[in-house]
Amino acid sequence: MIWSKLRSNLRKNTKSVIIVHGGPGTGKSVIALNVLAEVASRHHKVYWGCKSLPFRSGIQKLVGRDNVYMFDNLYRYIPSKIKENEADVLFIDEAHRIEKSSNHRFTKPSDKTDMPQIDQLIRCARTSVFFIDDQQSVRNAEIGSSKVIKDAAARWNAQVYETHLKNQFRCMGSNDYLEWLNYILGYSKERKILKKNELFEFKIFDTPTDLYNALLEKETAKPNSARLTAGFCWPWSKTLGHDGLPVNDVVIGDFMMPWETHGEIKKIPYGYVSWDQWAIKPEGFKQVGCIYTAQGFEFEYVGVIFADDLIFDHASNGLKGNMSAHKDPTLLKSKEAEFDKYVRNIYRVLMSRGLKGCYMYFVNNDTRKYFESHIER
Repeated sequence: MIWSKLRSNLRKNTKSVIIVHGGPGTGKSVIALNVLAEVASRHHKVYWGCKSLPFRSGIQKLVGRDNVYMFDNLYRYIPSKIKENEADVLFIDEAHRIEKSSNHRFTKPSDKTDMPQIDQLIRCARTSVFFIDDQQSVRNAEIGSSKVIKDAAARWNAQVYETHLKNQFRCMGSNDYLEWLNYILGYSKERKILKKNELFEFKIFDTPTDLYNALLEKETAKPNSARLTAGFCWPWSKTLGHDGLPVNDVVIGDFMMPWETHGEIKKIPYGYVSWDQWAIKPEGFKQVGCIYTAQGFEFEYVGVIFADDLIFDHASNGLKGNMSAHKDPTLLKSKEAEFDKYVRNIYRVLMSRGLKGCYMYFVNNDTRKYFESHIER
């Protein structure tokens, strides 16, 4: 579809917007990069954009930096920098992370614009392709959705085409696991019980140390195959400790580990990596990752510390957001209902990063019991 619409738009001087829907592990990014490479090989002007710096870093490492593609964030498509229809085709990965505006504190006065970010993206290319999962937005500044894209397309007289990716490549192709995840997190009302799966391993540990040690076995056997993540329920240190090493922010009893290195720490200690390299370099295993460094990536085994920002609620017999336990200052600006939605999305993303297994530790025992009550014994 993408190739045919591109050729048609160039021939007829028209515009198209293509929305590619897909849940976790359906191959959105792989498709984007393969089509991008094919279009570029035919000497068309092609751009690829994504908000996530860690994900862009990972893609750059994968394809190399001496290539013909423009890999950049979503702020650079402003009218003062990009002409209308300058690109033949623009690919936007993780389109659910599109923001209201491209203006930020570092924007030069000459570059400021009242044009919404989604309009900037559609404006700059004959064919715009958006890869999106409407249930992966994780903060109120991110407004990307199918409706937002369609409304903007209408303003630019662009015809909209949609396609849905169904096949599951993550979680060992286990659609049953993702359907259970959607139920247990409250997206679906159809009751699901997670059955034992010899191909995909879901396991709950009694302590975070046990969880870490299980991941360590996988990482030792195959470097860069496992990562530990957590809900954002511990402050993120902006400075190193007195010993010159990252501060152990995530503390649960006698378990202590640092978050990924904060962006304000300019001199990274030996043996550690910057936050945007946490997912792609083996040294990242020494630190706990949050949603902003894990989103967009996959690992053979992912560990998730399920914290107190989403807990079992006896009144509703389901999960409920708990803002008092959360530490992300941006997300805490949300209204309570919005926070509940975003925190569910966060754990859905974290728990779907694993190719072969998802290992869990629950800070709240009632929440653990709720999950266990929906797992086959």
